[in-house]
Amino acid sequence: MNNSLNHCFLLHQRPYRETSVIVDLLTESEGRVSVVCRGVRGSGNKAASLRSTLQPFAALSVAWSGKSSLKSLRSAEVTCLAPRFLQHQLYAALYLNELLIRLFQQGEAQVNLFSEYRHAITELSNVDLTEAGSTEVPLRRFEFRLLATLGFEIDFYFDTVTGQPIDPKGLYHFHSEFGFSQQSFIEAIPDTMAELKKEQQVSSQLKELVLGEHLLALQQQDYSRVEVRRSAKLIMRAALSPHLGGRALKSRELYSRK
Repeated sequence: MNNSLNHCFLLHQRPYRETSVIVDLLTESEGRVSVVCRGVRGSGNKAASLRSTLQPFAALSVAWSGKSSLKSLRSAEVTCLAPRFLQHQLYAALYLNELLIRLFQQGEAQVNLFSEYRHAITELSNVDLTEAGSTEVPLRRFEFRLLATLGFEIDFYFDTVTGQPIDPKGLYHFHSEFGFSQQSFIEAIPDTMAELKKEQQVSSQLKELVLGEHLLALQQQDYSRVEVRRSAKLIMRAALSPHLGGRALKSRELYSRK
């Protein structure tokens, strides 16, 4: 049971029985939590007030009770209103929510992930939409940090085969299981390629080669060049694919139409 207030964000909600909903919350202290909110879809001022409170991207303080994995809402209040997103920003923010729902399981308390999400939402709300690719940078930063938090950090510093530092002039393969390996070394080691093919059922390999210079830029989180942003996007698609189980993200489809 937990009747104390918890700082959280609403990631998703779905209908439950006649007038209730189940909300998935990203909390600061307990990770992802599912809570039944009774009467939200009913009539009356109380239901309307609760509906206006339980909105995505607003910072909330929520109290719940219950010993099972599905809690019961006791109270909820807004501590900071949701940013005013324009369409492109909204699609990007919805993508973050869906990514967390798909990858971040209940019972995994990650204080850093809560703060990273809050920072990403703030970044998205402040981007200059007149600049090309402005919403991509907060997304890539969050994706990389999310994978690192979940134990799948990408190493941009060393060649996974040789152990040597990334060569800015080199061309690199990326494999979600093994990391980056320079083209010439991969071609010279048949056993490695055989291992890559064997692992493809549970991991993914980027078909395009990535310039070492781009990897060095990503080390420094330097997204100023369009070609670096493109490489980052391709790498993240390959890195996330095994964890998404081959199912496309719905919000990604919306975002790609913008």
